[in-house]
Amino acid sequence: MKICLKFGIDLVEVIFVQNYNTDLNLISDIGFSWEFTDPIWLIKVDQVVSQLGIELRSEETMEHYFAVMNIYSNEVTKVKIPIKMDWWSTLLGIKGNQLTIGVYQNQRNPGPITLIRYDWKSNVILEEIKNFQLHELTDTFIKGKVLKEQEFEYLEISLGEEKNMEEISLPTIFLPKTSAFDTVAAYLRRKNREPKKEVAYLEFNNHILILYYLQNKDRLDKYLLWLSEEKVVQEFILDHQVQGISAESFMVLGKKLIFVQNRKNIKIYDL
Repeated sequence: MKICLKFGIDLVEVIFVQNYNTDLNLISDIGFSWEFTDPIWLIKVDQVVSQLGIELRSEETMEHYFAVMNIYSNEVTKVKIPIKMDWWSTLLGIKGNQLTIGVYQNQRNPGPITLIRYDWKSNVILEEIKNFQLHELTDTFIKGKVLKEQEFEYLEISLGEEKNMEEISLPTIFLPKTSAFDTVAAYLRRKNREPKKEVAYLEFNNHILILYYLQNKDRLDKYLLWLSEEKVVQEFILDHQVQGISAESFMVLGKKLIFVQNRKNIKIYDL
């Protein structure tokens, strides 16, 4: 039996799903799903406020915009920056009400960018820094230098120095012909699955998460297997007929499993 409650706005459809399935000894679960109208390009994490900054790009209209999702309230806000955005712009980080965006100044030279700090709640551009050279980027800081006249000034923008930050757990990538890959592959073969390329593996409390690929003609299908106490909780098909691999495409933020399905759908489950 499947129970769905749906409600939506022009941007998305929200689905709370509860599944009851006696196959494979599945455990009943409740998940949260939010489907965007355009593909998700990338996701940045705010560990302080427990929210996601999401970059979306329309392959048909070339529209480029952002969304902010709180992983506890499930509130989603569409954000359109009041400046010209194109495919040479990208989201670098999120912290509270602020999005940090990089706009390449010269498409032929990926070095210098214009760094923009934007308050998405107040719809105000807080700062615009030109001639910024990016050196290092994480979910908690942006480091680089700014060319001013004939000298460089080093700059660091904090995205999460506060003490009460949610911990991010990311999977470890296992490559073929390694003992770790062989161990995971041996388990999957017992379920008639022959993993290709690489696998991503994460243990969190009493949960095990395995992302793997299966051959589908000349391309690959992408799966995420969720186990708890040796029982299969869920097995998700994340994408069909993909050419490349991206085994890092799930995370655990706090105690929330977060992943993207079919390029447009963000799923969140409690662990």
